[in-house]
Amino acid sequence: MISVTKHIKPYSNIRMAVNTIKILGLLLMMEGLFMSVCSLASIGANQQDAVKYTLIGASVTFVTGFFLWFPFRKNTLEIDKRTGFLIVTLIWVIFSLFGLLPSYLGGYIPSFVDAFFETMSGFTTTGSSVVDDVEALPYSIGLWRVMTQWIGGIGIIVIMLSVISLSGGGGMSLFSAEVAGVDKSKISPHIRKTAIAILTIYTSLTVIYFLSYYFLQMSLYDAICHAFTTVATAGLSSKNNSAVAFSDRIQWVMICFMFISGHNMLFIYSLIKGRIKDIKKSEEMKVYWTTFIVISSIIFLIIILHQNIYSLNGEILLSNLKNSMFMTISVLTSTGLINCEYNLWPVGAVLILIILMNSGAMSGSTSGGLKLVRMMVLFKNARNTILKAIHSNAFVPVTINKKPVENQTLHNVFNMFVLYIITLMFGCILLVAFGVKTDEALICSVSALCNMGPGFGESSFGNFSHFSDMAKITTAVMMCIGRLELITVFALFSKSFRRR
Repeated sequence: MISVTKHIKPYSNIRMAVNTIKILGLLLMMEGLFMSVCSLASIGANQQDAVKYTLIGASVTFVTGFFLWFPFRKNTLEIDKRTGFLIVTLIWVIFSLFGLLPSYLGGYIPSFVDAFFETMSGFTTTGSSVVDDVEALPYSIGLWRVMTQWIGGIGIIVIMLSVISLSGGGGMSLFSAEVAGVDKSKISPHIRKTAIAILTIYTSLTVIYFLSYYFLQMSLYDAICHAFTTVATAGLSSKNNSAVAFSDRIQWVMICFMFISGHNMLFIYSLIKGRIKDIKKSEEMKVYWTTFIVISSIIFLIIILHQNIYSLNGEILLSNLKNSMFMTISVLTSTGLINCEYNLWPVGAVLILIILMNSGAMSGSTSGGLKLVRMMVLFKNARNTILKAIHSNAFVPVTINKKPVENQTLHNVFNMFVLYIITLMFGCILLVAFGVKTDEALICSVSALCNMGPGFGESSFGNFSHFSDMAKITTAVMMCIGRLELITVFALFSKSFRRR
């Protein structure tokens, strides 16, 4: 077979299209395999219809991927940044379109828009839902629903890079487009080794979480679902009441697991390798730990100060402490699991959670939001601006881990923050136009862009079934934009992207 790209100018639009189609084909075949595995969950429960529709969805997905990949199977994959941005953005949309097939074809989520929303929420690890009774879903459909979170948590591209070696800088281009962040210093020059290390850690944590939940007397199905949910810091639960359905002991364990999953995966790798110096010098880790402890303590105090002091006892205090810690770490890591009616808390406590939604945990973790390291850069840069206003000749560089941050990085972080605010406001305006109440629209926009899950008002438990179809589509688009941290998506619409 003659190579299609052999005589084409490097990185031309045709080469980009060929490489994009080949990668999309490979990834769709991978999605089909994951989907087919989920069908096994309903075989033992004699849910034949669920097995049938899951396998139909898997077959359609795999065959489509095969026919996209086959014509270009001998072509060398050479991917530049433009192609990386295009592939990463397209695959999240395409994965969601094919991923909705089992639930939509089987009539378990009869609305196409609802099925797309649910699947996009899973792949972006947002955790919002439009299913009113998730416990009524067959096992294979429910398992695929939460497996989308597991796939999206580590990143579709990271899984692919673990099994496929790309020539040139293709792997790094894809990795950078999907795993955005300020500090890339810990990434190995051998990108496949980095991807394998991340996948190994991620899978190991999943197994540990599953075994822990199962030994704490969760059912086998619930243990698998919540292991996927917790490690991916997502929020889709196999229970209608989320974490409320489980015992206090399980909720305490969930707090620990969410906290662990909020760390940088390569940071955990350094810990396993015994690189204590890398851990000690991590300023972001110290901020992460401090934020969790301080915020949960403040919320705890606000709650008990608004209760009747004479009714407080050890059991109530412990329950309030658990709830404040659970919701703080759930919001901080953008997990979105819920263990109490936090909407009934004092306004101050709820406001703190809403503000915390924007943050996210450590860069390189599965959490959403702006990430703590960016918040640190913004804060330090603002502080330096004030200092320079007082001492005009002072030179005070912004530092992270005692290393100066380059001016270009400062500009990039600030520009991303501005882009985030603009997108947030525009999304809020659209939601209001599509019939969502103003306060709920604002919190929903934050929740979607930060891949959080819970909303406000009727959507406080993360259920958005009452939204109109246009509001659901708008929310799903914001989920995708937020998961890819804005730049990857918006780069596709720039003039420089369209130039050869």
